[in-house]
Amino acid sequence: MQKKSPMPLSATVFQQGRRIRFLWLVAPVALAPALLAESGWPQGSTFREMLEFAGTVLILICIGGRCWASLYVGGRKNRELVTTGPYAYTRNPLYLFSALRLAGVGLTFGSLILSAFLFVFTCLVFSYVATREVVALDAMFGEAYRRYRGSVPAFFPRLRRDAVDVLGSSLVTFDSVALKRTAIDGSYFLAAILAVELFGWLQSAGLVTPMFRLF
Repeated sequence: MQKKSPMPLSATVFQQGRRIRFLWLVAPVALAPALLAESGWPQGSTFREMLEFAGTVLILICIGGRCWASLYVGGRKNRELVTTGPYAYTRNPLYLFSALRLAGVGLTFGSLILSAFLFVFTCLVFSYVATREVVALDAMFGEAYRRYRGSVPAFFPRLRRDAVDVLGSSLVTFDSVALKRTAIDGSYFLAAILAVELFGWLQSAGLVTPMFRLF
C-alpha cells in the first residue's frame, strides 16, 4: 500500500483560508431568522439603551484589539512564531476579538439571546479552524510551537504569565498595510449599528413585520 505524501504547508494554510470564508458564508443563513425578530425590550428603555451601549463598546474593543494583534503579527504570520503582545495571552487573539465583535452586534440589536448565539457560533467556528491550524503550525515551528501551545490557551485568554513560560519581550514589527487592512475590516462592523437602527425604523414604520421577540 502506497503511503500518501503529506500536503504542502502552503496548501494547508490556503485551505484554512477557504474554510474560514466558507463558514462565514454559512453564517448569514444561520442568522436569517433574526431578521424576522424584534428586541424584547422597548426602544428607548433604560435596559435596551444599556445593551446597545455595551454592544458598541464590544465592537470598539474588537477594532482596537485586532489592530493591537496586527502590530505583532502583521507581515509575520506563517513566517515567524509570534508569542508576545496579545499572543502572550491567547494563541488566537484575532479570532477572539472577532467573536466579541459579533456578540456586540447582537447587543446593538437589543438581544442577549442573539448576542450569546453569535458569540457561541463564532467560538465554535474559530475553535474548529484553530484546531486544524495546529497541524500546520506544529510542522512549521516544531518544538518552539509545542512549548508555546502548552503555555498559552488556544482561545480564551490566560490573564497570568508564568516566569518559566516561553514568552518574552520582542521588538514590535509595524506593518502599516496590515494594520490599515485590519482597521478597515473591523470598522465595517460599525456599520452594523446603523443597519440595526435602520431595521428598527423599518419595523416602526410598519414596512417590516416582526414575527417573534428576542430578549
